[in-house]
Amino acid sequence: MLAGLVLLFLRLSGNPLAPSLAADFDGDGRDETITAAAARGAVGLEVRSADGRVLAEAKAPAPSPPADAKAVHVELAAGPLGSVGTLLQVTATSDASECVSIWRYHADALTRLPIRDAKGQDLPDCGKPGAWTTRWESDGPGRPAAFVRERSEKASQGTLRVKEVFAFAGFSLDADVRRSTREVEGVPIPAWYDAVLYSTPALEILYTRFDLSRMRSEPTLRIVTDRERGVFALRFSDGKEERSAPVDSYAASAGEATLGARLGEKQARVRVTLGGQDRSLPMEVQVEGLGAPFDQVYGPAGSWHGRGYKVFANVSDELASEELVSTWIDPRGGQMPIDIEGAPPYRLRIGSAVYRIELARAEKPVDLLLLPVEPTGQPWGVILRGKNVIERVPFHCPSEDPGKAGSGCTAAGPAERLRRLGARANASG
Repeated sequence: MLAGLVLLFLRLSGNPLAPSLAADFDGDGRDETITAAAARGAVGLEVRSADGRVLAEAKAPAPSPPADAKAVHVELAAGPLGSVGTLLQVTATSDASECVSIWRYHADALTRLPIRDAKGQDLPDCGKPGAWTTRWESDGPGRPAAFVRERSEKASQGTLRVKEVFAFAGFSLDADVRRSTREVEGVPIPAWYDAVLYSTPALEILYTRFDLSRMRSEPTLRIVTDRERGVFALRFSDGKEERSAPVDSYAASAGEATLGARLGEKQARVRVTLGGQDRSLPMEVQVEGLGAPFDQVYGPAGSWHGRGYKVFANVSDELASEELVSTWIDPRGGQMPIDIEGAPPYRLRIGSAVYRIELARAEKPVDLLLLPVEPTGQPWGVILRGKNVIERVPFHCPSEDPGKAGSGCTAAGPAERLRRLGARANASG
């Protein structure tokens, strides 16, 4: 946590048209004075030594030129870096726009430092006036200050408060994700991996690879952590209806989080075990307080690879990656490669056709449907017969767009058994 606001003994002029700020900007133990003056479309910056010599000059961004340059209000603020000097913040504001820039005086030059978001993109020079409040904060005396900006807005769950922290990185100010926060109604929203979580019985059915239609009777859970929209909620589904329970309490420590959420008149108590290098993967979620069928232990679809656990966003992606991707041999010895097409959510390429996996409407004995993205493709039903054997069944879907079909699809021919290339010929399910 940041210790608090930076306290500096600085000399700041009271002239609103040409404010100046004195501090040890280059870290040499002597103060320099930087003066700012609004001009047409820019803010002129001038660095002077204690004896009045001009050391450097630069132009900072300002709102689009108004009819009168005096309509632009300029403020200066400083962020200490300890022994390496002090950063300068220039804020130029008009009725229509506000421009913020950060500067460093070093090696006899005044250089602008880009402010970069979590994706490494530079923040825009200017925006709506008053949209953000800014300040400098430090972890303690002598520690480099961080640039902080905050805003509040209305969200579906209440008031969303956004705090973004940017740390000095030598030639830029980079987003510090660990210290940046988003809170809705005072509850922090974590940055967790978004995956469908399945009950333990459902995962047992998945891993047996037999009659996956039984999974439909089991509930699923998603922990929605939408930091942009200010949503932190548990979303339960029983296959027929989806119910949302906003999270109203949150605490985390040592790879475990405890949540509280209300669903109707019932209060859910949720314990989340987190995995992954950054502790952002909900690996085991225990829900209590809601009663049947939702009080269960949930987890993501995944599989073991050596010593590492691989997690998928949903069952379809797990089946695509771990079961279907291979080269399959038909009874005539012909080969049928199945490959992943694109990034998750996964699609499968079989020859020239691309398919999506449909589980919700697959009826016994079929475990899943492969529905073509293009209407001209042939739909298939797939029956899982163990680790190295599948059966495919041609299907007919009356819809003009089979890629969007599910209900109404019927078998249009006999099943054909395929075995995985390299598996024993007598492998069976």
